[in-house]
Amino acid sequence: MNHIKTAAVALSVFTALSGAPAALAQTQLEAGLEALSAQEPAAEPTETATPAMWRVADEDSEFILLGTFHILPPSLQWRNDVLAEAFDDAATVYFEVDATAADAQAKTLNTVMTQGFNPKDVTLASMLDTADAQKLREIAGELQLPYAAIDTMRPWNAFLTLSVQFIINQGFQPGAGVDNVLLADAKAAGKDVRFFETIEEQLEFFTGLSPEVEKELLVITIRDWDKQAGAFDELFAAWATGDVDLIDVNMNEDMRDQAPEVYQRLIVDRNAAWAETLDAALKEHSGKAMVAVGAAHLVGGEFSVPALLKAKGYEVSRYGVDDIAPEAANDNDPAQ
Repeated sequence: MNHIKTAAVALSVFTALSGAPAALAQTQLEAGLEALSAQEPAAEPTETATPAMWRVADEDSEFILLGTFHILPPSLQWRNDVLAEAFDDAATVYFEVDATAADAQAKTLNTVMTQGFNPKDVTLASMLDTADAQKLREIAGELQLPYAAIDTMRPWNAFLTLSVQFIINQGFQPGAGVDNVLLADAKAAGKDVRFFETIEEQLEFFTGLSPEVEKELLVITIRDWDKQAGAFDELFAAWATGDVDLIDVNMNEDMRDQAPEVYQRLIVDRNAAWAETLDAALKEHSGKAMVAVGAAHLVGGEFSVPALLKAKGYEVSRYGVDDIAPEAANDNDPAQ
């Protein structure tokens, strides 16, 4: 299992927090590290993306579900006319978490500082095989992160630190992610903004992992590190082209097969909770809304949010495909 495919969903939780990498950088500074944001990101050419969207409707409501990417190149143009119209028409917009809450960064920092490091005299090197510990040292050097500080982290914290920094080094920035941009725009437009989860709930997805599972995530990261560039390119291309089959393969497939506890916590359980929230909203209110959540949650057969809503009796279909990219309407679609 390539680590970046599992990290895609993990990062969708962590980087959804307001300034999470910046918060992580501040935490590391307090621990004696250089800020993650100190490095200049690589310049990225302007490109376009066509995120996958779904329409969920009943007799008096229409919700547009948008699959987001939480960390993007600043120059990427992803707000096409169809997406923009759906956003403009939406009276309510749902997001995973309030990334701009006044206390979001403080809560993130507190969790990382209190639960993100090993007890005194316990190091990652002592938990890992010799070869894995040496590779971790090499990865830290490649990312220009002090190994001595990484070595003090709990496996989940090290896993996220390495993954976030790798993606930032590719020229991607959390502030340019779809969620952050749309959240700011929704608030500025005076829309009714709602959130599925709290900061504490999102952080607990990692802090609550069993020691065996969080260690396995780090080991996977270390052993598959040399494949991360190609894997990330595949992942980003799948999202940018709205190819829902490839999104499922690149974001969910390996995690389903090789890290079922992580898949259950990060995808299945959350999707079920979100579908219940949307079901209640569709029943209680009329009008139009948009739901902007990580793309992994909207693909993957019976456990996806669109599939769960279809099972509840709603009309579900791909949205904007005819206007944008007909070839994107492939097999991984609950409407088919």
